[in-house]
Amino acid sequence: MTLIKKFAENICYLELNRPDKRNALNRSMILELIAFLQDTAESKQYKTLVLSGKNGFFSSGADLDWMRKATEQTYEENLEDARLFNQLYHELEKFPKPIIVRADKGAYGGAIGILACADITITSPDALFAFSEVGLGLVPATVAPYIVKKTGLANARYLLLSGIPFNGEDAYRFNLVQQIFPATHIAVKTRELAVKLARNSPEAVQQTKLLLNRLGDSLVSVDKNMQELCAELISKARISADGQEGVKAFFEKRKPNWNDKKF
Repeated sequence: MTLIKKFAENICYLELNRPDKRNALNRSMILELIAFLQDTAESKQYKTLVLSGKNGFFSSGADLDWMRKATEQTYEENLEDARLFNQLYHELEKFPKPIIVRADKGAYGGAIGILACADITITSPDALFAFSEVGLGLVPATVAPYIVKKTGLANARYLLLSGIPFNGEDAYRFNLVQQIFPATHIAVKTRELAVKLARNSPEAVQQTKLLLNRLGDSLVSVDKNMQELCAELISKARISADGQEGVKAFFEKRKPNWNDKKF
């Protein structure tokens, strides 16, 4: 079971449960997340959703075994995988209930996209975050529109082009997270906020989210055409010479030899 669900005080606590893999996102977990969001969007069992990762680290992004296999897949197979991430981000962003992400120790890569699609993210000053895609010869395509929406274009350029790791305080400065507390206080502060949100009018909250999403779409529209473009970009990168070399070098723990003759 890759997800653990608990209900209390009109709150659903949904925990990513692959601690041995740093809660990495594999196909099974993504499908479970999508199914949960679709099945409970109109549920009266809870009013606020809190997402977290087992043992504190939210998620290391795409599963390494899945990433390794992606280099052996066809363009069409990679396109199918990318569309799965597109669907997850879409379901999260359009979810009618408020979503809080509790990223105690941080998140990497595609998992940061979940933070960007959530309404509120809470972390600690020493949490670690990173977009490592460009260092692997890949393109952070499916996550990019949501990072631009959340952080603004200037911050997104710095984060996605550099791939430089950053901490919780940086994430707060980049507008990626909305609240920052010492690690020992995060659980209590998250519950307090979740309870507050759950006490609000569900209808008013839903309508406010619809309005905010529409305003956000007016700034960065993530329609089907944009989603497909992003899926195509990452799929092409995965089968490219640099994408193959970057992932191979990562697993062999060496520096990649980029195909830079045309530059």
